[in-house]
Amino acid sequence: LQRRSGFFRIALQQGVSLVPIYSFGENDLYPQAVTNTPGTYIRRIQEYWLKKIGYATPYFCGSGAFCMPAIPGNPIPRRHPIVTVIGDPIECPKIEHPTEADIEKLKVRYINELNNIFTQFADEYAPDRKSPLRIIK
Repeated sequence: LQRRSGFFRIALQQGVSLVPIYSFGENDLYPQAVTNTPGTYIRRIQEYWLKKIGYATPYFCGSGAFCMPAIPGNPIPRRHPIVTVIGDPIECPKIEHPTEADIEKLKVRYINELNNIFTQFADEYAPDRKSPLRIIK
């Protein structure tokens, strides 16, 4: 989100509102199959692919079957509730050729609204979270 500007630019060009949305529980659909702390084999592979293609493939467990609680690599998510919180719309003025400053101003406001949603509802919907909200670059 930090490096992406496309949908902010389009929102400004079209003069449409952006609605911040955060879904609690998505990170719990696919637990890691193994610990991937720095230095482990799996982590080194993930870091390699992150550098090569910009995406680190997770080694996850999907839902289980029969007597197995989870099956590594299964694309079907495990059962876990997801709660989606929808924030207030952010009005965007119609600017045919928005400047980088216009885009950055909207991006900061959108990220602040996401943080507000997370801060307001995290204790209720993610009481077992391990870290605060991070907007990755």
